[in-house]
Amino acid sequence: MSVDRKEGRRTNHRAFRPTLEHETLETRVLMSGKTSKLPAGVFLRNPKPGIAFNNNNPQFLSQGAPRFPVAQYPRGNKIATQTAHGGQSVIVAAPDGSHFKISLTQFIPPAGQGQSQSSSGASVPGAQNPIQGQIPGGGPVQPIGTVRAYAMPRGRVGLIIDGTTTQSELDISPQPFPQRKGYAHSFAYGQTNQSKILDIGQITVNSGQIGAILGFHTANLSGPLVSQGTTAIDRIAFNNLLPGASIQTGGDLNTLDVLNNVKLDGGPGIVIGRDLNLFNVGQDLTLLNGASVNVGRFLGATPQPPKGTGTGSNFLALNQSLLGTGTSTSLPSLSGYVQGDVLIGPGSIFTAAAGIANSSITASTATDASGILASASPSVFLVNGVVVASTNTLTNALVIPGLIAGTGFAVPATSNPSQFVATNFVARLGFSPPPPPNPF
Repeated sequence: MSVDRKEGRRTNHRAFRPTLEHETLETRVLMSGKTSKLPAGVFLRNPKPGIAFNNNNPQFLSQGAPRFPVAQYPRGNKIATQTAHGGQSVIVAAPDGSHFKISLTQFIPPAGQGQSQSSSGASVPGAQNPIQGQIPGGGPVQPIGTVRAYAMPRGRVGLIIDGTTTQSELDISPQPFPQRKGYAHSFAYGQTNQSKILDIGQITVNSGQIGAILGFHTANLSGPLVSQGTTAIDRIAFNNLLPGASIQTGGDLNTLDVLNNVKLDGGPGIVIGRDLNLFNVGQDLTLLNGASVNVGRFLGATPQPPKGTGTGSNFLALNQSLLGTGTSTSLPSLSGYVQGDVLIGPGSIFTAAAGIANSSITASTATDASGILASASPSVFLVNGVVVASTNTLTNALVIPGLIAGTGFAVPATSNPSQFVATNFVARLGFSPPPPPNPF
């Protein structure tokens, strides 16, 4: 041969190149290959992504991937917005790279608040009732209203909602980042520092009507939320209520869910025009510098089912160990559940103008000698921790008519200690200052 076989070998056209539907599959990479000389223990002891990025372990860009700008989100502590679906949605990019889709969708009442019909036309008790007889996504019915988003200082976003009714629901959801071709084996370092939490500085509902505002795991509120219409709102849910936040409604609010903390510092705080039926706080409730909770009428007038991943008014019935009994004793519903502590600072109050409602129409405060509720009882406001008020007496901080406070669900009657009275405000770790004697 005129040339050596190894040096003059032709391209091997017989090499196996797998395909799928006439498309060539990607080249396989040796999975045991190292990208850094440092041992794995170094990265395990230093979990911050900067060290891994500087040592390219795992690889930031896979072999042969086309280059692209690293920053795909706004810089300088600002947010960026883009309208979608004709104004029914807006895409928001936060300064840390998190992306969110804020959408107006059709509001579907939770199970138990309506009845739907089966295929035979018969009513199905407790089932959801589709809006206007249409299954969402199954017909021409479109969500009602539009949403606009504007940048605010400190990387926050302000929302203006127009044309909504009680059949409209505002959903705040994470927006997945699109996978780029050629980057299946690249590591996305930009996602390691994303909080996936959007900071909302303002929500204005111009029509005053909306079915729900949902950001339970995805949004913090640090400014005013205003919906002054007199129609009921089924649910408002946020991750945190931060200093500067306030919520003002003109009518009933069925459920107010906060996954973590409520820390209101100044401003009106939470002002509900009529009834607040259920108030859930995952950690602490703190009211400072005049920020208050003001309920225009009753706490807990209408028991609420669990919504999303939040708890419902039937929480005690589902967790009887909190009462120290495993029996089938009738248990009260809840008007509020704070899993941490309650701190009420100077100038702040927690008030319900008409008091805490009863779980049933015929209310009875009598219980048996064991202290377990034996009959109808109030819709208890339960605090797992301690209630601390800056005032000399607890009644100056908890301005609730007919308040009966205690560390258990029943306390001895003042007139006859052998009888027990059902409490309507329970702090399991106590009160400071102590509650007043019950009036019975």
